[in-house]
Amino acid sequence: MNQLLTAINQEIFLVSSGLLILGFVFGRLAKIIKLPRVTGYVVAGIVLGPSVLKVFSENSVDQLSFIPQFALGVIALIIGAGLSFSLIRRLGIKLLSITLLESLGAFFAVSLLLTFFKMPLGAVLPLAAIAAATAPAATVAVMKEFRARGRFTETVLAVVALDDAIAITLFGLILTLDIKHLSNFGQAAIHSLSESFFEILLALIIGSVLAFVAHFLIKITKETTDTLIIILGIVLTAIGMASIFGVSALLTNMFLGMVLINISPKNRDIVVNLERMTPPIYCFFFVLAGAHLNLAAFTSVGHTMLVWGTVFVLARMLGKISGAYLGGTFSGAALKVRKYLGLALIPQAGVAIGLSLLIVKGSPYFEYRSIILNITLLSVAFNEIVGPVFTKYALFKAGDAVIEE
Repeated sequence: MNQLLTAINQEIFLVSSGLLILGFVFGRLAKIIKLPRVTGYVVAGIVLGPSVLKVFSENSVDQLSFIPQFALGVIALIIGAGLSFSLIRRLGIKLLSITLLESLGAFFAVSLLLTFFKMPLGAVLPLAAIAAATAPAATVAVMKEFRARGRFTETVLAVVALDDAIAITLFGLILTLDIKHLSNFGQAAIHSLSESFFEILLALIIGSVLAFVAHFLIKITKETTDTLIIILGIVLTAIGMASIFGVSALLTNMFLGMVLINISPKNRDIVVNLERMTPPIYCFFFVLAGAHLNLAAFTSVGHTMLVWGTVFVLARMLGKISGAYLGGTFSGAALKVRKYLGLALIPQAGVAIGLSLLIVKGSPYFEYRSIILNITLLSVAFNEIVGPVFTKYALFKAGDAVIEE
C-alpha cells in the first residue's frame, strides 16, 4: 500500500486528479448535510493530506503551490470587479464606516481579551492586526454556490475588498513599535505608515496599468475564448509583477479588476464568463488549503496555547460582528446589513498566514514568532472549516441567497 501511495505521489497528474475528484466527493457529502461545499473541500484536504491519512504527501502538495496563488489572483480580480464606482458612491460612508469598525473591532477585541489571559504584549499586538484580515476566497465561493445577489452581498464584497488593506497597514504599524521602548513609536509609525501607503499605491499602479493593457487587448478581439485567455494571462502577470515589486498580489489583482470594470461596463461580461470557470479553481484551492493545515499544531502547542487560540478565535468573531453592527448603525445601513454582515467576515486564511510570516530575525517580535504562527494556524484551521457555514447562514438570513436550502 505504501509503495502504491509513493508511486501516486510521484505522478503530479494523479495527485491533481485525486485532489479534484475527492474534493468533489467531499463537497457533495457536505451539501447532503447542508454545509457549504467549501467546508467539504477543506475537510477533504485535511483528511487526505499529510495530517491524517497521508494519501497525498507534503512534497506532492507543495508541488501544486502555484495553484493557490493563481486561484487567489482570479478571486481577487472578481472581487475588485464588483467595486464599480457607482457602487462605491452608493455605499459611500456606509462602506468606510463598516470596514473601519469591523477591522478595528477585531483588533481591539483580540488585544483586550488576549491581554486579559496574560499573553505577552509582543504576541498580542501582531495577532490583533492579523485578526483584522478576512479570507475573500471562502466568502466569494459560498456566494457563488448559493447564487447570492442583492445589497447585502454587494456590501460584503466591498468590505472584504478593503479590510485586507487595513490589516496590512495595521500590521505594518505594529511591526514598527519597539515594545521595549514604547516612546520610540512615533517616528517609526510614520515611516511604517508611509511604507504601507507606498505598497498599496504601487499595487494600484500595477493593477491599473495591467487593466488598461487588458482592455486594449480585449477591444481588438471579438472571440469570448480569446478574452478569457487575455484575462487569465493578465492575472498571472499581475501575480508575477507583485512578487517582483514586493507588494500584495491580492491587492494588485483587486485593483486590476476594479479598474477594468470601471473602464467600460462591457467588461462585466468578461468577468461573468470568468466566473463560470471558478468551480474547479475553488475545489483545487480549498482542498490544497486543507492539505496544508497541520493538525499536529492542536496537540503539540500545549494547554496554554489552546486557550489563547480559542480566545483569539472568539475575540475576533466578537470584534467583527460587533464592529460591523456599530459601523452599520452609525452609517444608517439596513438592518440585515447590521445584523448579519459580521458573520460573513469570519473566514480567514492566506493573508493572515502571510502576515505572520513577515516576523523575521531582527524584529522585536521575533521571540514571539512561534506563538504568533501557532495561534494563526489554529485560527485558520477553525475558520476555514466553520467560516463558510457562518457566511451561508448570513446570506440566507439576509435574503440574498437564491438556491433554497
